[in-house]
Amino acid sequence: MSAPPDVLIIGAGVAGLTAARDLTAAGARVLVIEARNRLGGRVLTHHTPDGPVELGAEFVHGAVEETLSVVREAGLPLRETDRGAPRVTGNNRETAEETAEAPAGETAEAPAEAPADIFSAMDVVLAHASADGPDESFQHLVERADVGAEIKARCLALVEGYHAADPARFSVRSLLKNTAADERPGANRQFRFVDGYDGLVAAIFQRIDPALCDVRLNTVVTAVSWGRRRVVVRTSVVGSSAGQEFAAPQLIVTVPLGVLKAGAIEFSPRVIEKEGAIGRLEMGDAERVSLCLAGDAWVAHDRFPPEGFLFTGEPPFPVWWVSRPPPFPVITGWSGGRNARALGQLGGSAARVDAAVAALAAALGADAGRLRQDLRGGFSHDWLADPFARGAYSYAGVGGSEAGDELAVPIEGTLFFAGEATESDGQNGTVHGAIASGRKAAKQALGV
Repeated sequence: MSAPPDVLIIGAGVAGLTAARDLTAAGARVLVIEARNRLGGRVLTHHTPDGPVELGAEFVHGAVEETLSVVREAGLPLRETDRGAPRVTGNNRETAEETAEAPAGETAEAPAEAPADIFSAMDVVLAHASADGPDESFQHLVERADVGAEIKARCLALVEGYHAADPARFSVRSLLKNTAADERPGANRQFRFVDGYDGLVAAIFQRIDPALCDVRLNTVVTAVSWGRRRVVVRTSVVGSSAGQEFAAPQLIVTVPLGVLKAGAIEFSPRVIEKEGAIGRLEMGDAERVSLCLAGDAWVAHDRFPPEGFLFTGEPPFPVWWVSRPPPFPVITGWSGGRNARALGQLGGSAARVDAAVAALAAALGADAGRLRQDLRGGFSHDWLADPFARGAYSYAGVGGSEAGDELAVPIEGTLFFAGEATESDGQNGTVHGAIASGRKAAKQALGV
């Protein structure tokens, strides 16, 4: 691209690439500026001789058109998986089996009143939420709800793990939106990319007109100066004090919420209306470790339920699942909230893998030494410490159930914001939400 760009885009994740695809399809010239040395943002696939290992996004949550339209066009193979709720195991197995038939809505304090399905337990608690009253934290709702202690404990664990959220900060109103989104047609289906999630990133990138788009990797945006239809972006190069300035009439910002909350990009003048929205959104804490194993005995049904999820409730990895089927299975340990922050203090990927081996052996009642002998590799990425993510994915704080929509409102036809955090309709925290936001920002920039 020899002519100056019409639109600058900060971030080459799914939202930024989608916006670039749609803009160039409409004939706009685009410059994408990316701090990493790769495309994809929080989609990060590590390819081993045995198959792909996901270190970031893994699941396609629902039969959603934003993702499936790209899949169909590119011919990407998907594997549908059972979205059954994690089953309780380990120390909690006996209690779960005793309570599986308990009627939802019982309010006695005995653990036997808690449903074994933790998502059903969440329904019991959310039935006490007020749709019309003031917003409240999930912690407050749990404390005032007239339900059993075991139900409360499971719901708090679900919010910290599945939503990667602090219960004391998490907006109940936004959680109700997430729940409603899970009830849309096709939302109960779940898929994985057979050849890796990065295939989706490549498919979007390949549909960007190269004659109308440049991509600058290893280029960190540090400041944005702007006025109506005039933007100047100041950058630095990774590992160097050198940098450049880029100018265009419009700018789309797609960096993760954690980067915005940290103030890593200085806006001049300040975008005060966006600062308020950013302040009412939160970045979740999550860590994951994937263990590549040499044999299928570790994922036999006497160890893992048929749907491939194992819920132990035990730190540091309360949830496990089978990410890749035999003959060389991958078992992933997932940790959110306080457990994730503790893992982040271990000092590196090797230490997190060691912790995962010990925890999985304990969960399966197996010998840790035998498990380590069958370990073909262990992988993780510390998203909490990653300066270009600063967390896993977003959630709304109390009073912030509409803050994503507020963040997505254009400023003077010049500044636009996209990314999963700008979705307030239950799609936040998802790749398809990021795709939808990129499409919306491109339409806004084009005035469509």
